[in-house]
Amino acid sequence: MKALLKNLLLKAGVYYKINELRFRRNQRDVSQKAFYATIIGNDDLVFDVGANIGQRSAIFSQLAGMVVAFEPQPLCLTHLRSRFKFKSNVKIEPIALSATEGDAFIYQSSSHDLSSMSAEFIQNVGKQLFSKETWDATITIPTKTLDQMIATYGVPSFIKIDVEGFELSVLNGLSWPVHMLSFEFTPLIISEATRCIERLHEISANYLYNYCLGEELDFVLPDHVDYKTFSQNVLPDLEGARSFGDIYAVMRANQTDTRGQSGAGNEQ
Repeated sequence: MKALLKNLLLKAGVYYKINELRFRRNQRDVSQKAFYATIIGNDDLVFDVGANIGQRSAIFSQLAGMVVAFEPQPLCLTHLRSRFKFKSNVKIEPIALSATEGDAFIYQSSSHDLSSMSAEFIQNVGKQLFSKETWDATITIPTKTLDQMIATYGVPSFIKIDVEGFELSVLNGLSWPVHMLSFEFTPLIISEATRCIERLHEISANYLYNYCLGEELDFVLPDHVDYKTFSQNVLPDLEGARSFGDIYAVMRANQTDTRGQSGAGNEQ
C-alpha cells in the first residue's frame, strides 16, 4: 500500500515536494522548540490561547508539565483531540477566551487559521492580505476569561495568545500578572498591539518587552526594554514591519507584582 501511494505521488510530481515541506516543517519545529526551551521549564503550566490544530501546543507539551490548549473551532478541535489523545499533559478547552464569560460569534474563514472573532481584523487585514479567502459563516461559541482559567488551573508561567486580532479582548479578561506571555501583532492594525501593551502596563508596570518577526522565533532586540521605551521607540517602527510577529512581555527578574491580583484572587 505504501509503495502504491509513493508511486502515485511520484507520477503526480508531488512526492519530493511533500518530502521537502516535511523537512522544512521539522526544521521549523526544532528551531521553535529550542527557542521555547529558554522560556518553559519542566514543571511549568502553559496556556495556548488560539491553539488551532496544535503545532505550538505539541512543542509546549514536550517542554512543560501541563499545557492547556484553548480552541473553539470544531474542525480544529477534531485535530487537537486526535493529536493529543495519548498526551496526558495536554488539556483541551473547547472555548474562546474573552473579556467576559458568555457567548460570542466567530467568523469562520475558508482557511481555519484565519478565522477570527474580530470584525476589524477581517476588514483591515484579512480582506487586504488574503483577498481570496472568505468569512461567510459564523458560529456561536462559549467564552470565558483568563482569570477564570487561572482560578481553575493555577497561574501559568507562559501564555501564548494568537487569536487573529482579538488579543486585546483576551487580555481584558486578565487581571493577574503572569511571568511571561506573548501575543501576535499585525502591522496593518498596529493600534491593536498598542492597546495590548497599554493593558499589560495597567496589569503590571514591571513587564519588559521584546518581539519576534514572522515564524522566526528569535528576539529582535538584544535586550528586553521597559514599557516607555517599547511604546515610544519600538512600536511605531512595527507599523512598517515586513510581516506579522509576536510581542513578548516578561516580568522583571526578582519582581513580585501584586497589581491587579485582587480581582483574580477572589475567584480562586
